Amino acid sequence: RWHPVTSNTTLFDDANPERVRKFFDAMMELGVEGMMISPGYSYQKAPDQQHFLKRERTQELFSRILGNPKKGWQFNQSPLFLDFLMGRREYDCTPWGNPTYNVFGWQKPCYLLQEGYAKTFRELMESTEWDHYGTGRNEKCADCMVHCGYEPSAVEDTFGTLSGFGRTVKLTMLPTSR
Repeated sequence: RWHPVTSNTTLFDDANPERVRKFFDAMMELGVEGMMISPGYSYQKAPDQQHFLKRERTQELFSRILGNPKKGWQFNQSPLFLDFLMGRREYDCTPWGNPTYNVFGWQKPCYLLQEGYAKTFRELMESTEWDHYGTGRNEKCADCMVHCGYEPSAVEDTFGTLSGFGRTVKLTMLPTSR
């Protein structure tokens, strides 16, 4: 019996773009259905702070990795989010875009900040100061480009604007047109 396999890769400051590209090739050769990539963001509670990416370095690294994508690479992320990681688009964080629920309850945004849990979805939505999250609104979020906050913004751009939809169609049909 066949089971779909995906990968989830977090890249840090010491990532070698050529090695990452070879890794993507290897994943596709192995039959991985899709890949997810994310920058290693320096949230306060994480150890080993010196290897995390700052925003400018994230854009530089992802541009070198994704700027000339191979035709067969399959990502489980929207094309506009990948453009965002390369610095080709600017988005505000959408902290309510990917609510997380686990055995402790509803995770208050962002899960990386570990600010606790709400018992109900209503409590999460009504008691959270949503405007206090995101780059430029919270010093803890200064260099963040993590998928949980910015992928929803890219999806909103895709389906909320004609230009975003057109760019998504183009990048989906012609991924090497970056």
